[in-house]
Amino acid sequence: MGVEELRDSVNGIRMKEDMRRAVIENVTRRTQQPDGRQTEQEGSGKIMQNRKKSRIMKNLAAAALVVAVIGVAAVPVRALVNSLVKERMEEMPQEEKETYVETLKEQEVEADGYTRAYTESEKERYQELASQYQAGTFPREAVTQVESEEEAASYELCFLKPTSTFCLPDRELTDEELLQIIDFITKRDYAFEEDYAREHAEEIAAQEEQEKAEIARNVESGGITEQQAIEIATRKLYEIFGVTEDGFERNSYYDEPDEMRGLREAVYCVNWSNIITHQYYYFYIDAQDGQMTWAAHSGEFIHAQSVELEEAKSRIPALQAQATECMERTVGETYDKVYVYYLSYPDGSAGLSVGFFFAREDQSAWSITYTWDGLMYEIEENGISGLEDGMEREMWNGEESIKTNVVFQELEQ
Repeated sequence: MGVEELRDSVNGIRMKEDMRRAVIENVTRRTQQPDGRQTEQEGSGKIMQNRKKSRIMKNLAAAALVVAVIGVAAVPVRALVNSLVKERMEEMPQEEKETYVETLKEQEVEADGYTRAYTESEKERYQELASQYQAGTFPREAVTQVESEEEAASYELCFLKPTSTFCLPDRELTDEELLQIIDFITKRDYAFEEDYAREHAEEIAAQEEQEKAEIARNVESGGITEQQAIEIATRKLYEIFGVTEDGFERNSYYDEPDEMRGLREAVYCVNWSNIITHQYYYFYIDAQDGQMTWAAHSGEFIHAQSVELEEAKSRIPALQAQATECMERTVGETYDKVYVYYLSYPDGSAGLSVGFFFAREDQSAWSITYTWDGLMYEIEENGISGLEDGMEREMWNGEESIKTNVVFQELEQ
């Protein structure tokens, strides 16, 4: 991501009662409004789409709408981790699958909504139950799907189809209800993936053949193979995030340079997804020299909150120390200066995230980005050209443009 496109954004679920500032995805990150405004876009918890399929889908309007709704193109859902879950998906009646797909195609929203935020207890139990679901613990019943708000009022828990909204009870969700939500989302993603693969088999096959040819040319010119990129990314997965492949589906693809999307060099994108626990890890590996150029982590329950400016300033030293340790441990390159980057909003808050740039004399840099509570979710080979302290940036929060000011200051080392 070029620094001119750096956005103050992280991922999260959408909440109807709390729309002061959109809680958004981290790296659906190069998207802008047609008029050039940068956007803080609401998200469903997935960090980015699989470009292999998004390239195919960009000329397929209906399919593109579905991907915008749930972001499932990043997930190879037909190759589910656990055979019991896979068996459950394969046993789903065709009529049920068609209902999921039809509902998605008719929706006009970008992500699922929730009538309230999950409580901390619900978030914890969701993750625990997601693990149990993977091991074969399934709900006794299914989430009720309704067509109108009037109909929804008759149920404590239901899914409002026209607006893709989970209507949650005022009380804590039971384990059974959380399992129903997990099951609903998993089945829906599976149904869409299967439908997409069937409808666009020719386009997918053609894309795969084109990709094979691109990889062959890359290797002939001295570049690395896809398998080598996977091995590099697998090591980095543990070095950076302390995570192994266990419980995840791996996906990888080759992407040629594209200035419009900020890809200066050809890369392999290697990613790990768990569609049940909603955890996602992405890596860009340079297709020539095998260097990692970008890594990111996303999950449905990774959230960020803005803090007051004075509070932000007090947290910077500790976060800088954390970023420095990460830089030395995972990148290991020299740098000359360290800068902090965040946005200052008119209401006196410091936005949703903070980045640290470890810059060299030629203005090239590595950036490491955190939520204010210390979660590192992105590391990238970057640069500081064009960044100035105090420069104005117009952010789109989903409803209106908000003028913000960049805080970009050198820090003592």
